[in-house]
Amino acid sequence: MSAVARESDPYRVPQMTSERASALVNPASGLANDYLNLFNEIVMLIEQLPVMPDLIQDILAWHPVSYADYFSASSLPERHLALEAYTDLDAEFRTSFETVVGELDQKAVGAVAAIRRMYKASGEVDQDLADICARASESLRKTLLKATTLVNHGTRRGRETPQHRVDRLLNLNARKAG
Repeated sequence: MSAVARESDPYRVPQMTSERASALVNPASGLANDYLNLFNEIVMLIEQLPVMPDLIQDILAWHPVSYADYFSASSLPERHLALEAYTDLDAEFRTSFETVVGELDQKAVGAVAAIRRMYKASGEVDQDLADICARASESLRKTLLKATTLVNHGTRRGRETPQHRVDRLLNLNARKAG
């Protein structure tokens, strides 16, 4: 296989450290999306609790972890590059990200506390607890979207909705054809 063919093969495994780092750290932001899995996990657990009551202990055991602590404890290859990129972030951008993460932490801890109180009071996963789970997961998802936008777009704001993008692309193609 030629070097050119290898470079264009989308299924090849990155070999160079910088390639692996770019697979972990989004070049648009300098942040690694893997960190958000911490919050995706608690949202999924909360959403599933009404139909899977045995998840209660996993929810009650959840706690926030900082970006640096997450990658320090991670077994991901090249995790140190995620930490290096994080320390190299623009201070204002890092503060913006940490503010959103703080909001996620606060909402998640609040949701866990509310679930704990309701579960202790009733001893079961009932409709009232299911309602708390629904409200908590909706709120968490909204804030998680903010964090995802920062990770995926960096300092750019993801202002274009999917529908606007489709409309823009269709208009662009219509102008080219006409």
